[in-house]
Formats: sequence, structure tokens, C-alpha cells
Amino acid sequence: MDYKKIIENAKNDRMNEAVDAAAELLLGGDVVDIKMTDIADKCGIGVASLYRYFGTKGDIVTKAGCVLWGRIKALFDGVFESPYYLEKSGYDKLCELMKVFRVLYISHKDFLRFVDSFDRFVLTEKISPEALEEYESSIMNFYPLFESAYLDGVKDGTAKADIDFKQMYISVTHALMLMSEKFSRGKVFESDTGGEAELDFMIKIALEYIKA
Repeated sequence: MDYKKIIENAKNDRMNEAVDAAAELLLGGDVVDIKMTDIADKCGIGVASLYRYFGTKGDIVTKAGCVLWGRIKALFDGVFESPYYLEKSGYDKLCELMKVFRVLYISHKDFLRFVDSFDRFVLTEKISPEALEEYESSIMNFYPLFESAYLDGVKDGTAKADIDFKQMYISVTHALMLMSEKFSRGKVFESDTGGEAELDFMIKIALEYIKA
């Protein structure tokens, strides 16, 4: 019996439990306010062991963030593999993909609040770009779907061929996510027309820019 492998597997299981526990806490509170002792209590692992496994709070929070982005991506995987989606034109696929932002705003405000909280935590703690590579990759997991739809649109003539699509995608994603994060906290001014209305307007502008 390979006891070394058994011990290593047990350690990995406990690390995964800790990351899952951290992910649940992140959906319910501000990243800054969550302590390593909170995570330890949630998963039943000693705080000293958490530091031994992950090194810093930033490390475990970043891994938990990757888990949360992965869960969001998994919500849509079946939809974008269905005949209903695959039989559409490239432009119509992009219309369907843009609905992701509406779904996040309507049904996953806790996730949007986490994203806002995580961004502020990264800036405050000055977490290095190297430490954020996995997290950034988890965010960009959506991009291949959008790029594939756009290229289909160029091929079938429903999308413009002369645009920097990646730049457009990043710019629009940042704008829509920031709007969603803002409205997920609640209406501030009377002039705020509401999250869904403003998101729909911005999505329409982006789609008109892409449309051939």
C-alpha cells in the first residue's frame, strides 16, 4: 500500500474542502472581513494547517475565486452546446451569449458582490499579477465562446470583420460587470433607471457595433 500517496490524497481533499468553505464565505461577505479563522471554523481544519497549505489568505481566496468563476461557467455549458444554440448564425449566438450578463445580474448578485469585493482586496493587498494568473484564466474561460461565435458571424456575414473583437469584448465585459456590481448593491439615485434597463441598453449598443 502506497501510504505516501494516501497521505497526499488526504491533504488534497482537505485543501479542496478549505477552498470550498472559503468560496461559500466569499459569497456571503466582504473579502476583507473574512479571516483565516473563519475559513478554518467553516471547514473544520486548524488555522495553522490552512497557513501551511496555502501560505496566505490571498492564496486561498484566489483559489476560491477560481472555483466560483468555474461554477458560473458551468451553469451555461449545456446551453451553448445545444442544437438550439449551435444552429444559430454567428451574430445570433453573440446575442445569446450576451444574456449571460443579465442572468448574472438577476440571479447571482452574491457573485457580483464577490467580484467587486475581490477586486478591491487585490488592490489593497497588492497581490502580484503572477499570483492572479489562475484567477484571470478562470475569468477568460468565457472568451473562447464569444470569439467562436464572432468568427462564425464573420464567416456567415452576420458580423463585421474589421473590428478588434478581443478589445471590444474586454471593454464591454468590464463595462457590463461594473454596472452589474453597482446595481447589485441597490439603487442609489432617483435618476438610476435600474440594472436590467441599463444593462439591456449597453448590450444593444455592443451588438449593434458587431452587427454587419
